Amino acid sequence: MMKYREMYHRIMATQSEHFNTCFYCGCIATEYDLVPPLKLAEFYLTTGEEADFYEVPSCKECFDFLKVDKSALLGQRVDVAKAKLKKKYAKAIRVFQLWDPDELNDFDYNLKTSLSAGIQLGEESYARVKNKNFIFEVDGQKRHANYVKADKLSVFGEEFEFFPEALAYASKAYRVPKAKLSDLFAEHGNDFDNAIKAFHDEVEEKAFEKQCREFSKQHKLNLGFIIRIAKLYMKQDDELTLEAALVKLYETHIKKS
Repeated sequence: MMKYREMYHRIMATQSEHFNTCFYCGCIATEYDLVPPLKLAEFYLTTGEEADFYEVPSCKECFDFLKVDKSALLGQRVDVAKAKLKKKYAKAIRVFQLWDPDELNDFDYNLKTSLSAGIQLGEESYARVKNKNFIFEVDGQKRHANYVKADKLSVFGEEFEFFPEALAYASKAYRVPKAKLSDLFAEHGNDFDNAIKAFHDEVEEKAFEKQCREFSKQHKLNLGFIIRIAKLYMKQDDELTLEAALVKLYETHIKKS
């Protein structure tokens, strides 16, 4: 295998701020990841399958993540490293996304210390996951290789680059608890608009059912019957409120009996 080692070309950052940093996450680089893995070099050379043959500066953690990965393209290995970072630090990232340090002031010392540490770890981990890969040179030729998608997050027309900012804005502006909104965001295709709508639909449905339950208890009628008839009336007349539907139901089915 070592006879193929000379096929690999080391990528070099073009800006000093990126010297000796991990291409995958931005931490201090201590290793070099081979793309593709050296043991697969002969396969790619023989078959002609696409491969980069790069020597990539990497931190120890990303290097270990990629030890068993067989990807031959740098972009593919970026995706693998990011996915494994995100999975490993998922809990810490969630703490960072859901908690604001100012919200910890009323907690006891131990809880505050624990959450503060979680927020810090989550912030660092999130930054590593979102790290934009640096511009580099290979044998004197510049390569602009930003393998991280820069998709914007939209909240009813307001755009954000990072999830925590979008989550905080959406939670405050549309009065949805952060934890609930984060879960709904994932459940609704990573779409804040649909997540917010789903939350308020759920709130409205609960309020609807509560009012119908109170009405059913007052008049000793089956709750399912009340809900079904009220929804029927409101479907027949788009401008009819629940209160008006219940009045109509009373006039039609109860008062005359």
